[in-house]
Amino acid sequence: MPTDTPAAEPDNDTPATTRVWPAGWPVPPLPVMWLVHPSESVWGSPQRYCWHLGADSSRVCEEYNIWSGVSAYPEAVPGKRILVRIESDTPPENVFAQVFTRRGDLMVEFLQLGPNHPALDLDLDPGDYHIRVIGQWPYSDPSAPLGRRYNEVAYEFGLHVPGAVELIGGCDMTEIGGDVSITLHSLDDRLRTAADSANRAGCRFNKPIARVLLTIENGAQTTTEVFHFTPPMHEFGLPLPEDLNSETSGGPLPPGDYSRRLVAVTEDGDEFDLTSLDGVLDSITLAGR
Repeated sequence: MPTDTPAAEPDNDTPATTRVWPAGWPVPPLPVMWLVHPSESVWGSPQRYCWHLGADSSRVCEEYNIWSGVSAYPEAVPGKRILVRIESDTPPENVFAQVFTRRGDLMVEFLQLGPNHPALDLDLDPGDYHIRVIGQWPYSDPSAPLGRRYNEVAYEFGLHVPGAVELIGGCDMTEIGGDVSITLHSLDDRLRTAADSANRAGCRFNKPIARVLLTIENGAQTTTEVFHFTPPMHEFGLPLPEDLNSETSGGPLPPGDYSRRLVAVTEDGDEFDLTSLDGVLDSITLAGR
């Protein structure tokens, strides 16, 4: 079989095409993808495929649980490209790569790689990462708009970037329209930790969060509430759970408009300002009684 690889840095450790696929999956030998960095083969795990078996059949699709086959995290060598090797009957038309933090599963890179000699040029902060490489091969289908569709195979790999790990986080929000400003009827109102008055948010981090600090202030008028996660968590929702333990200092506050700050804090004191994210409001109104 032809192998889609650069001429440089030859690799004699060529895989058997079918050895990584479970026995019994009803497919012909599928393309195999692996990495070379800097000159050693890095084996991954097949995560999914969708493959057209023949002219009279539909595509067959199977997938593993996400990242379930990744057990090794080889160390990245600074300044060295990560080559993507592909063994297949024909070269792919498209090759993509997605890079996620191992903890929190946050996507930090999406790359479209050249199909002839694909390589990963990554500039990642220290930490452990999951990499998904996706290859697409066209096949003819008269029912498709352009007369063809794509077969697809995805492999997953681990990677370790040495150094002190910095806190990375993000929140995904629902998208409900209308007036999303926050008006609290008391400082116990659950909306005090909501992203806004209409949407819910799911937040994830690459390091476990031990507490969330809520500060509501207007000049000298201020109150601070500390919510504790026991044990620390890599993900949580906004608004925070109603049964979460918290401690409050400062106040009471008179009715009026206030700035609001929500900060996630790790056990070792790293901070992530949630109200710096798009969609998480940094102001509230405290209504009169």
